[in-house]
Amino acid sequence: MYLLEMAPKFLVALIILLIYVKLSGKSQIAPMSQLDQVGSMVIGALVGGTLLNANVSAWESAGAVAIWAGLLILVRFIKSKNSKLRDAIDGEPIQLVKNGNMLSENFIKANLPVRDFETLINIQGICAFSELKQVWYELNGSLTIIKKGDKDIAVLVIENGAISQDNLEQLHKNETWLKHEIKKQGYKDIKDIFCAEWFDSKLLVYPYDEVRKAEHDNKK
Repeated sequence: MYLLEMAPKFLVALIILLIYVKLSGKSQIAPMSQLDQVGSMVIGALVGGTLLNANVSAWESAGAVAIWAGLLILVRFIKSKNSKLRDAIDGEPIQLVKNGNMLSENFIKANLPVRDFETLINIQGICAFSELKQVWYELNGSLTIIKKGDKDIAVLVIENGAISQDNLEQLHKNETWLKHEIKKQGYKDIKDIFCAEWFDSKLLVYPYDEVRKAEHDNKK
């Protein structure tokens, strides 16, 4: 009898979770930020807590999960539209090693003991700090590592039709230069660009699908 009473709650919770995963994307399976991680943990706690509570109905259980899932999806949508707000919510990657030099103050900022850092790089097959050229501590706790002798990684300068000012400053370039480079490649506006990256001394541009389609039609 107990299982029959619980069945509607399981069914409704499962449907909401499927909708949430579909709407929020695969980053909830492999979280990209602390907010993603904590948000998913709260979803699990809400589902487990309400399912096991006999005093909570199926619709109350569904409502609690739906409200929290909706808030997470809303925050993700807002972050996708505003890079400054995204940085304010999630924070930014912290550079731990720059040009072979370990930035001790940034280790404190990241709250990462050097012993833990050593373990993390050893796991990736790096035997000594002297092999490192650039290292960033990412939002999800992983490390992005460039070893001495490797090419630098690409730097995203346009994201979703908006300029990434921090990355542009990191390259010691300005908005005027970027707009000039975009026009040289045949694009009228930054808003036409889905994303663009600076890699190996070149600007690589990836326009929106509709812009690419319009270019293709014009060439016919």
